[in-house]
Amino acid sequence: MKTGNNLGLPIIFSSLSLLASISLFVIELILYSRAYAGLPQGLSLGGVPVGGLSESAALEQLITAYRTPVELHYQDQIILLDPGVVNFTLNTSLMIPQATQYRTGQGFWNGFWDYLWLNPGEVNDIPLQATYSQEKLRVFLEDVAARYNQPGSPARPDPSTLGFVPGAPGHTLDQKAAVGLIDAKLLMPTDRVVDLPVAEQTVTRPSLETLAELIQADVGLFQFNGIFSLYLSDLRTGREMVINLANGEAVQGAIAFAGMSTVKIPIMTAFFAQNEGELTDDESLLLERSIDESANTPTDLLLKTVGRGDGLEGTRQVTADMQRLGLVNTYISGLLDVLGAVLVPLGTPANSRTDLNTQPDPFNQTTAEDMGSLLTMIYQCSQNKGSLMAAFPNQFTPQECRTMIDLLTQNEVGPIFISGGSPDGVVAHKHGWDRLPLTNVADAALVFTPGGDYVLTIFIHHPDTMGFEDANRLIISVARATYNYFNPNGE
Repeated sequence: MKTGNNLGLPIIFSSLSLLASISLFVIELILYSRAYAGLPQGLSLGGVPVGGLSESAALEQLITAYRTPVELHYQDQIILLDPGVVNFTLNTSLMIPQATQYRTGQGFWNGFWDYLWLNPGEVNDIPLQATYSQEKLRVFLEDVAARYNQPGSPARPDPSTLGFVPGAPGHTLDQKAAVGLIDAKLLMPTDRVVDLPVAEQTVTRPSLETLAELIQADVGLFQFNGIFSLYLSDLRTGREMVINLANGEAVQGAIAFAGMSTVKIPIMTAFFAQNEGELTDDESLLLERSIDESANTPTDLLLKTVGRGDGLEGTRQVTADMQRLGLVNTYISGLLDVLGAVLVPLGTPANSRTDLNTQPDPFNQTTAEDMGSLLTMIYQCSQNKGSLMAAFPNQFTPQECRTMIDLLTQNEVGPIFISGGSPDGVVAHKHGWDRLPLTNVADAALVFTPGGDYVLTIFIHHPDTMGFEDANRLIISVARATYNYFNPNGE
């Protein structure tokens, strides 16, 4: 009896254990069966975790995540971008079937085994399938820019001071860069915040266009009703400006003027194109008297040198050299101090126009543009570059061009014309006027200033007469406005 009782207990215990195991297995099987109806653990749709959820719940969670507005920060302003505004659309018909394949592809019993052993399974993400309209996004950003941009205002001309009223700073949205940043956030389920790229606009210096407005207004204040022509070249940037006015109104196209004494710059250039070696004392004296003293007899001797003993041939050579440089409106066809020693006048694009006529000397003509361009070439040559050296290979050296600039710098005539309007500048120039009373006045200059170097040429004509002081004050005023452009605040 004792033996039977001892055997029964283990049997009973084993039976109970088996029953408990079967019950636990059934419970786990039931629990897994319920879980198997949902999506696999570790699965996400477009970065949204959906493991264990039913397909409908997963779809709702996916849509909720991607319907959340993208928060845009424009400096301290917050703007909410509703994805629907840009036609953001989730392609769930492609994503949900892929999620279902992960569940069914694993198999029920394989999944149950992983479930029993607490194996979390692989982490898988179904790539986002979505589209939106970049065109609508650009339209949205244009509206944002229209509401929040504060573009800085440019400087304005101030004729009363011959200077400029400073502009105001501002800021503008970089729309192109913003599209890329928003694109990334629209395709993310979290961290949907964008700091919009905003370009800060500092106070900018006036442009050459602003300077042109100032100069035209300044000429108007002088009530100058003749013909005004100006050429400006910024020697640092290479930017150029041409202003031609007739009775205060802008006109297009080059205007022919008498070359007057400014033609001595082309003559000097042609001389150096032929010169070889160091200057002799006689050559230096002729050049100094031609440029500094503006004497005509030494200039005719230079022409004779250029023409190999024939002054008129020298004028042909000067004209040919200017044509070679592309200065088609500049020529000389007569000696300056010998009456009757002339050639046939030359027709040019500038003197062929019929709407404006400054009654230029038929034997000695140029334009503000041509004379300014020649001075620019001489400056560039002094830096061992530019059109002068290209057009005349091995005929100019930087030292020769620096010598030409030095000769023009020595032409000191007191505080008149461009020199008078350039208070702290070094001015290398050649000025000129015709008979008295005046009808034509000109000054052509290289101006070296603390704020920048430039070429400035000014030619003015009045059909009747103009007083020397009136012409002088006008040129000084325009030159000062130009100087102030390069040297703001008196720098």
